Amino acid sequence: MIMKIFSRIVLILVSVAVLSWFLPWLYALATPSPAGSPFCAFSPVNGKWIVSRSAPGEKPVIRILDSVAADGSILGAEITREERDSLVPQMFYKELLAHDALPESIAGKAVSAHELRTHELMLNASSRDVVKAQPGVWMMMESMPVRVDLSDADQVFRFPAEGGIEFVDMATNEVNPTRSARFTKAMERRGFKFPGRDFSANVTSRKAYDEGYLMIDDADKVFHVKQRAGRPYVAPVAMPEGVNASKVFILEEMNRDILGFITDTENNAYFLEREGYTVMPLPVGKIDPRKENILVMGNLFNFTFRITRGDTTRWIAVERTPEGYSLLGEYTYVAPRTTASVVADYIFPYVLSFTSTSDSLAYPRLGRWSAKALWLNIVLALVLAFAVRRRRSALAWSGVVLTLVCGVYAFISFIVLRD
Repeated sequence: MIMKIFSRIVLILVSVAVLSWFLPWLYALATPSPAGSPFCAFSPVNGKWIVSRSAPGEKPVIRILDSVAADGSILGAEITREERDSLVPQMFYKELLAHDALPESIAGKAVSAHELRTHELMLNASSRDVVKAQPGVWMMMESMPVRVDLSDADQVFRFPAEGGIEFVDMATNEVNPTRSARFTKAMERRGFKFPGRDFSANVTSRKAYDEGYLMIDDADKVFHVKQRAGRPYVAPVAMPEGVNASKVFILEEMNRDILGFITDTENNAYFLEREGYTVMPLPVGKIDPRKENILVMGNLFNFTFRITRGDTTRWIAVERTPEGYSLLGEYTYVAPRTTASVVADYIFPYVLSFTSTSDSLAYPRLGRWSAKALWLNIVLALVLAFAVRRRRSALAWSGVVLTLVCGVYAFISFIVLRD
């Protein structure tokens, strides 16, 4: 008898857990998905945001952002794609070039297609990639190959428990003691504190050149490390006084002006310029790469940052001046809630999920708590209480209590398993 009651309790709890995941998933699958966030570009021609927004299956609506209404809608003139191309020529110069409409100068600066192309910069960093489990070994390419073209990496490095850095040949799986000792000594001479805590590299031969790694050591200091003709190249990066680096991203742009993007422990952002390894603060507010998705688009005239966290997207434009980087404009977009998501708040008291958009780990996690579902919980608990009113079983009445907490998940479980 005891085992029967115990098995029934386990079965009910498992059913509640499964329904806590399955019902919200099925509901989201059956209801319309919200439209994505708009795409924004800052125009060097009129100094305003150009915002392209579209709903699924609809033609994009492009507007010049003059102001934002109280409901979040954009106030400004609607323009065509051709007009947008002319207002943001640094991004759509290929379209203009194809139609022989590329101007000789933009915002008073003489330009060419080659110059616009060589000043393009792109960084796309997902929080899922930032917080994912690290493999413990990292590939290192040869930055100064014998021939002009880069070749795929043939070795990896790791940080052994006894200290230093260790290189392993991927073909033979054997440690290269000579190169390991050479890199260890070079990094120690430059003040690198083992082991390394954070790394960023673009390990692919399908690029113009290789800059190796940006690394953060165990003392929160930034270093530029790469392999040149089999020998180590190690350069320390002087962060501003009192600033400790937290995350680094290497940038291998065509004109080689900017080497990397850095955030510190206070979530302030910086560009690392190649000339003199100069660290320049950016007026973009707080950025947390472990919780936010980052898109940086650079061109000859400005840099556009898109910072996304949940339903909120921040667009920020900055420009390079002789004094540093200055703010050009910013626009915050908050995705409107769909009717289906509002209704879901009244149905599901919480949601059980195993994955997240902010990391690549799979484990049970509870979220999206909603007090609005309490009314439905009460109604379902009363219905269940009426159904079991003549029973004296403690298990049956415990279902009423569980329904008050878990709502529709517990109600369905007890109705299906009532016998």
